[in-house]
Amino acid sequence: MTTTQRVVQTPDGIDVSSLDERQFKYLTLPNALHALVVSDPSTETASAAMDVRVGFHSDPEELPGLAHFCEHMLFLGTEKYPDENSYSVFLNAHGGSSNAFTSGRDTNFYFDVGAAHLHEALDRFAQFFIAPLFTPSATEREMNAVDSESTNYLQDDSWRINQLERGLGNHKHPYHKFGVGNKETLGATPEEKGID
Repeated sequence: MTTTQRVVQTPDGIDVSSLDERQFKYLTLPNALHALVVSDPSTETASAAMDVRVGFHSDPEELPGLAHFCEHMLFLGTEKYPDENSYSVFLNAHGGSSNAFTSGRDTNFYFDVGAAHLHEALDRFAQFFIAPLFTPSATEREMNAVDSESTNYLQDDSWRINQLERGLGNHKHPYHKFGVGNKETLGATPEEKGID
């Protein structure tokens, strides 16, 4: 017996495979946040992602790399969970992991965790966007981490070609921006200009 796969549409207008047994729900929350919820009771792992429509194209000209730096900082404590390692410790203890990336237009944060621990993981994750802490010690440390990441990229040919293309691009367009940041763009130069 052959099963034919085709694309079908859920009542919410989401295109899915006809063989997909998961349930899908699209929601717009009162705060205008758009959410896609996928339910699969057979899985042991749950995951979530948040895509924020701010990337390095939105960086102020005088602070290249700010969006990427903020991406790093959100992982390092919140008012509700102030310990800098609390989020990663929680996820690791429950079979999970997390990461994030910053692009020109977006910054995306995501995690996975044992399904039984999804609600607490979501609470910890949501705090990134409700009340993050930007402590002086974490700020200095993450500035160094971003600088190290920037230095590592210098060894990557494709990244260097991309930076060359950006530099040759239209300087009136945000594509030309230096999105990673480093100690110079996030520390020394702003300090010289009186930007804190």
